[in-house]
Amino acid sequence: MKKQLILLSLFATALTTYAQEEQEDIKKEDVVVEFSFNPTLSDVFKLKTSPNEAESFSKKQVTYQINSKGVPSDFVPIAKKVVYVNIDDSKPTNYYNYIYGAAGFYGNGEFELLIQPQKTKKNYEYGLSLTSYNSQNGIDNKKVDNGQWKVDLGLFLTKKGKKLDWRADVDYQNNLVHWYGLDANIPSSSYQDQNVQQSYKDLKFSGTIDYKDTFVKTLTPSLQFFSDDFSSSEVNIKLGTELNPNLFGDIIKAKVDFQYLNGSFNQSYGSVDNINYSFLNIGVTPSYTYKTDVFRLTTALGLFINNNKEVSKTDFLFLPKVQADVILVQDIMNLHGGIRSKMTQNSYASLASENPFVSPTLNIETSHTPVDVFLGLDGALSKSIRYGIEGNYKTMKNQALFVHNNQPFTIDQAFTMGNSFNVVYDDINVLSAKANVEVDFSKYVKAGGNVIFNSFDPKNEEKAWNLSEIEMETYLNYHQNKFFSQLGINIVDGRYSLSTTNQPKKLDGFLDMNLKMGYIINQRLNAHVNLYNMLSNKYELYRNYGVQGVQAVVGLSYKF
Repeated sequence: MKKQLILLSLFATALTTYAQEEQEDIKKEDVVVEFSFNPTLSDVFKLKTSPNEAESFSKKQVTYQINSKGVPSDFVPIAKKVVYVNIDDSKPTNYYNYIYGAAGFYGNGEFELLIQPQKTKKNYEYGLSLTSYNSQNGIDNKKVDNGQWKVDLGLFLTKKGKKLDWRADVDYQNNLVHWYGLDANIPSSSYQDQNVQQSYKDLKFSGTIDYKDTFVKTLTPSLQFFSDDFSSSEVNIKLGTELNPNLFGDIIKAKVDFQYLNGSFNQSYGSVDNINYSFLNIGVTPSYTYKTDVFRLTTALGLFINNNKEVSKTDFLFLPKVQADVILVQDIMNLHGGIRSKMTQNSYASLASENPFVSPTLNIETSHTPVDVFLGLDGALSKSIRYGIEGNYKTMKNQALFVHNNQPFTIDQAFTMGNSFNVVYDDINVLSAKANVEVDFSKYVKAGGNVIFNSFDPKNEEKAWNLSEIEMETYLNYHQNKFFSQLGINIVDGRYSLSTTNQPKKLDGFLDMNLKMGYIINQRLNAHVNLYNMLSNKYELYRNYGVQGVQAVVGLSYKF
């Protein structure tokens, strides 16, 4: 495995962070469902149809982050977004809606629907999106059901006016999974009659209001309700406010953030005692930017109050950010460096999204990174080659780590058979190096990749459980005439897992290769063939949680 990592690192590099602007209509392009390997874990890497242009100095500086849970292919190939592949038609035709469906091995199914009518006369816009991805078992040597079904329904309404612009969103997700990673020592009598199903339900209302002539520039409220099949519930209220710079003479910018998180679990692990948690977070972040033609300095200081209401504890956090950007060689090399920090309020929704196999008995706490020192270079070697490198050292306080739950003496729940995970918290020092490259080989061929090297030093835990030290991701896009394709290769080094007997075990590293191909039948109709885990590597997402072998789905997409 290490040899594969070294060989691929010679031609594939790094972490690319870029913003995708909102698509107002579907043009005469091919709609391709993007690679997304497991939505319930961290999104490791998204295939791109066309890399960003080189970051110019006037644009927002790229921020690098560690993708701590690099887990590409799960048993259900889930896609969250849509990729538009330009087919260079000389007479483009605009479409505002599309539908996509595919089916394949193991009962895998993929479905997407997007409806976005044209603007109304009163400047209203509205739309609907529906996605559904499912798998009917298919993982070898599993003693219980191991399918997954995820449905996501989204609605939006937006309007632009003279005094303000606003957008309202409603999103509902239902993610059905199974705790199929049974411990090897579990007797058959313990699981034969057990229903190991879990279903996460997530309802979120959110919005954005942009004011044009008031002291408040932007408001971003959200209200989230999260629950599961075991009577767990969580409410997450957020309100972000960006004040108008005119209040401070167009010199100082300021943001105000408010969050109230409240939730409960109906049981503890191994007992019937419930678990309650409640947090109140309030923060103010003033910032100042100084810039010339070749230099930019950004400074900010976040002042946050973190109140844990259940234990009557209040922490005051100072979260500074100082970043300097210097153009060393115009259009070729930029230097950036500084210090940054952040606070992360963990929640049941966020932890279950990262690892859907957690037990509904978690200890919810707050994490923060007081110090993250970084230095890097980015730029373009030519019009067709862009790059970025960065090194950083940071201290993470109270970082959440996933560990296996011990098997209790009496098995009375679907998640007490050595098949679920708990969360522990520890302080971790992290030394990282990242790099990325993007290359336009021709009008029809684009490629790129990233590599991340991490060194973890936990304070109390023996290992940084389930965090990978090496992650590598590459992509290759090809489109010409009526044919288009996307190839992705993902590599994750071995991760340490804490077993049910409290013994460290290193999971094997893995290589995951995925390919999407399509053929343009006519202006509206396309055919698709998607192959996942092409090498049929039987790796583990987490301990005892294997994946399907090679997967194939065939389908059609239609624009209207």
